Amino acid sequence: MKIGFLGLGNMGSGMAHCLLRAGHSLRVWNRSAEKMAAFEAAGAVGCVTPAEAIEGTELAMSCLMDDASIRAVFGGPEGLIAAMGPKQIHLCVTTISPVCAEWLAGEHAAHGSRYVSGPVLGRPDAAAEGNLLQFLAGDASAIEEIGPVCKAFAPMAVPMTGPASVANSQKLCANLFIAGLLEIMAECYTFAEKSGASREIAAQIFERSFAHPGLKGYARRMAERQIDGAGGFSLRGGLKDVRLMLDAATAVGCPLDVAAVVEGKLAEGLDRGLADADWSAVQEVTRARAGLA
Repeated sequence: MKIGFLGLGNMGSGMAHCLLRAGHSLRVWNRSAEKMAAFEAAGAVGCVTPAEAIEGTELAMSCLMDDASIRAVFGGPEGLIAAMGPKQIHLCVTTISPVCAEWLAGEHAAHGSRYVSGPVLGRPDAAAEGNLLQFLAGDASAIEEIGPVCKAFAPMAVPMTGPASVANSQKLCANLFIAGLLEIMAECYTFAEKSGASREIAAQIFERSFAHPGLKGYARRMAERQIDGAGGFSLRGGLKDVRLMLDAATAVGCPLDVAAVVEGKLAEGLDRGLADADWSAVQEVTRARAGLA
């Protein structure tokens, strides 16, 4: 399939490489042009603007940062929705709010193009390996058409019934589970250290309890206090996602008490200069509150 891919960050670059390996034709765009060089060397066409990237393609894929970046690129008379052709598909894999997803779906429907929400679950290493989990909701005919494309980076792509926003709500539910686990592990490790118990034994318990390799990785990363954000999910991104959870939950009248605790600690982590650290660095806030170095 002819694909225009927008956003070559930690997650986007992995997915884009998977699409190239699967034999798809790729046009790419990124705000930092230097990130396009490796893709051009691999056969993709580097583009100066988002509009150039989706020109002549069947599918526009967006892997940008947040609601604001999606609205800035796709909205308005000069935005990409206005530039899309009849029946052209937009697949958004960014973790955005359900409200933004519904805005996209409405704008595409009014324009005559098709929209699919397709947020993915997994760390950047899983994206590079083509081993993500994806939720798909929106235009049914478009979901059917892009199924083989999604398999290149998400062997388990789960179609969902309902409006496009249900896929985004499902992703926020999954991220709430992970955020809650990080908070629990942060408190357990800190309590073990303060009370003279063993962080290593705690790590072994966590690792033996978790089946998913990503969760095992978080348990080990936190046990060893590896907070480097390279190739991971940043604390800044985690705070963005948790705030999306809280906003979405407020809209439907559902209190998320654990998410509120995590939001406070992530915000404090941002204040402590940990914005680009892995979001598991929330443990450092717990340690600081406990008086540990």
